[in-house]
Amino acid sequence: MTTEFQTDASVSKTNMDTINIGNRLKAKRLELEFDERHVATELKISIDQVRALEANNFKYFRSITFARGFLKSYCRLLGIEPSEMLRAFDSEREDTEPTIKPVDKVNKQTNFGDPIVIFISVVIVAVLVFLVFWWPSQSSVSVASNEIKNEVSETATAPDLDATEAFSGESSGSVDTSNVSNSNSGADTDVASVDNAESVPSVQVEKPASNSGVVTGLSAETMAILEEAGVKPEDVIRATAEVPAELAAAPKLPSYTDEVEIAFDADCWTEVRDASGKILFSGVKSAGSQLSLTGKAPYRIVLGYAKGVSSLKYKGEVFDFSSFTHKDLARFELK
Repeated sequence: MTTEFQTDASVSKTNMDTINIGNRLKAKRLELEFDERHVATELKISIDQVRALEANNFKYFRSITFARGFLKSYCRLLGIEPSEMLRAFDSEREDTEPTIKPVDKVNKQTNFGDPIVIFISVVIVAVLVFLVFWWPSQSSVSVASNEIKNEVSETATAPDLDATEAFSGESSGSVDTSNVSNSNSGADTDVASVDNAESVPSVQVEKPASNSGVVTGLSAETMAILEEAGVKPEDVIRATAEVPAELAAAPKLPSYTDEVEIAFDADCWTEVRDASGKILFSGVKSAGSQLSLTGKAPYRIVLGYAKGVSSLKYKGEVFDFSSFTHKDLARFELK
């Protein structure tokens, strides 16, 4: 009795193993005159998955569980009893891989049209754009601001240098006594000044009558050294008295009326903010117009069409903003 039951079971299993699942599905589909697209639409799967079922290529699917579910749905669509087909399917899988495959097999179903793939791609592109364009531009603006600050400092100290050079030129032939000291510790400096004076013809000046033979402002030791060197103390005192008058020249006035001056030769959207964030100007400047502003530095400037600006001056000096321009958009700061 037991032997007979085992024999029937073996025959049944042999019959199930001989079922060609794919061929039976395809034959029934053709019999019903269904095309592959119709089946894919009804089952809500792709045409490639329909072809994989009919070719017994169940490894194409993400997992055996998905393949088994699609097979069951396909059988119901064609009017085939799914139980026999599923038993044949399961018997072929008994000694094969587990029902659920590792997660890395999911990549077979992934394509570039998935929303997650698109989102990740957009994030990566945005980060690359930030690193390539925005970050270097901010570094350049900082460096340029420091250069502008140094130029302004040099411009501010230029009048003092010019006045000193003018004094040196007008008083050639006389002795510079700015380093002459009233104490004995300044004797070495006086000797150096006398040595320089010996090589240049001195200017002869008549001794003022009001001095009445008495020279003031120089120590007795300094006067003795000057006389031994052949330099009249009167010349030294006269040159010293004229120094304040030369240096008392009126300070040089700035050559500009507004700190920021922009000229336009084409329409350009412009925005200028001062240090407090206040918008000094925001709008479109037409071709041939000018914009002059004065506020509290630093100024943050944005030019929508940088090619439309013919010149830009900051505190009377031409400022080159070409290094801060990208695709006709310029963004920089003036300090």
